[in-house]
Amino acid sequence: MRRLKRAGVIVYLIICIALTGCSSKPYGEYKDGEMIGFVSGVDEQGKTIEFDISEWMKRDEPGPAIEDWGASYEAHVVPGTRITNEAGEHLGWSDLKQGQKVQINPPSTEKVTDTPDELIILTMANEELLKRAGFLASKKGSYRTTLVYESGQAEPFEVEQIETEAGIVLQGGYSAKEYDPNHVLDVKRAFGIKAFPVFLVFDTEKLALQTDRLDEVVTFMNAAK
Repeated sequence: MRRLKRAGVIVYLIICIALTGCSSKPYGEYKDGEMIGFVSGVDEQGKTIEFDISEWMKRDEPGPAIEDWGASYEAHVVPGTRITNEAGEHLGWSDLKQGQKVQINPPSTEKVTDTPDELIILTMANEELLKRAGFLASKKGSYRTTLVYESGQAEPFEVEQIETEAGIVLQGGYSAKEYDPNHVLDVKRAFGIKAFPVFLVFDTEKLALQTDRLDEVVTFMNAAK
């Protein structure tokens, strides 16, 4: 793997090919003059934000098969940095959350800097929120299971345990993650979760099952076959 850095932009090159769609440019919706990134790290003490700008960097790459590489941009938020929403309303540091979609001005195509003039927090559709958070199944007819547990607690189930006791749960994809109240998608609020841990089972569009019992996930998966 090669790592390249220039004024806050880090590019990771991985020798791998990924199928990313059938369009001539899978990320062609992005524009040169509008650098878009997703918040991937927040340093409160250092007042820095790390953005995943992989999709924006790939905006001119032809598909359907493109190299699987990633790029990040680190922004230093200084007193003069404007933070707004799309309506132009002034926001602050506390409004920046993990996973948010943000337009960074000026884009690196115009000026290479790690102290941007403006960060515009963009609205994300529900499907985009769920997809980027890794909840949605990858194909029709399958279900992806995510176990969400309380922050600071040990993961309640090891993958080996689930593989032994409930292997069917792994077939459509499985992951476990700590609850993050500072994520743009607050699952506790979004799904009315009263207590953790909880299993969230999704198809390609929406929540199909929410339960705190592994055996209920197995029953659901078997019935869906």
